[in-house]
Amino acid sequence: MAMRWFQAFSKLLSSIALILVLFAAFVLSIVLHAAAQPADFLSIDCGLEANYSGYKDANTGIVYVSDEPYVDSGENHRIAADQESRWGDTNLRTLRSFPSGVRNCYTLPTRAGTRYLVRLSFVHGNYDGGGGGGGWSTLSFDLYLGVDRWATVDKDYAHEAVFVAWASWAPVCLINTGSGTPFVSVVELRPLDGALYPSVMANQSMARYVRCSIGDNNKFITRFSEAVDCLGQLLAEAAFQKLKSCSWDKLPQTGR
Repeated sequence: MAMRWFQAFSKLLSSIALILVLFAAFVLSIVLHAAAQPADFLSIDCGLEANYSGYKDANTGIVYVSDEPYVDSGENHRIAADQESRWGDTNLRTLRSFPSGVRNCYTLPTRAGTRYLVRLSFVHGNYDGGGGGGGWSTLSFDLYLGVDRWATVDKDYAHEAVFVAWASWAPVCLINTGSGTPFVSVVELRPLDGALYPSVMANQSMARYVRCSIGDNNKFITRFSEAVDCLGQLLAEAAFQKLKSCSWDKLPQTGR
């Protein structure tokens, strides 16, 4: 009897040890991946509950975090269930809306003098039961980067801008213009190599007009490297003449 008890106890200890080893390996993999990304390489899944923060995207390996540390207003929502199959990316299924206040801002950590790409993605997904048009029938609102007007949002889209940080933080703001409740699905910040976009200076930011890739038959691509990941809407080779449209628009100059 004692021998059987000892054998059962030994098996239990072995099982516990195996579970602990697997758990330690899982935690270590997350830590190592996070360490591989620059400190200000930030991917925010807006509307994500804090207890789900830190998950890794299965396709890109990018770690997404909750937006709770970066914004102090708004409400968490999830797109309608019948819209989820349309938007495969996990980070596009939740969002934060701002039904109160005219100006609501995310405070993003930056290093003064460093050039950054900031991207905001918007998927309405009929989260509020607004009906046809994906909820965009009459909805529109503005984006501001600091004090500069950046863009008007009026459809499912991703807006990007490149700027030079002027302080240890940068405000990215959604402005209610009276045409519905502003919201955002994803906020991403990417530090750029100093040689990229030399025309972008402390007093001159630039907003993306469109990004093109010529010669690829895929409809959509994602490129991720240690420095930056890019989303590209692709054009066929027949659209080569339209390359002049693949540019960046300057935001208004400021006194920063």
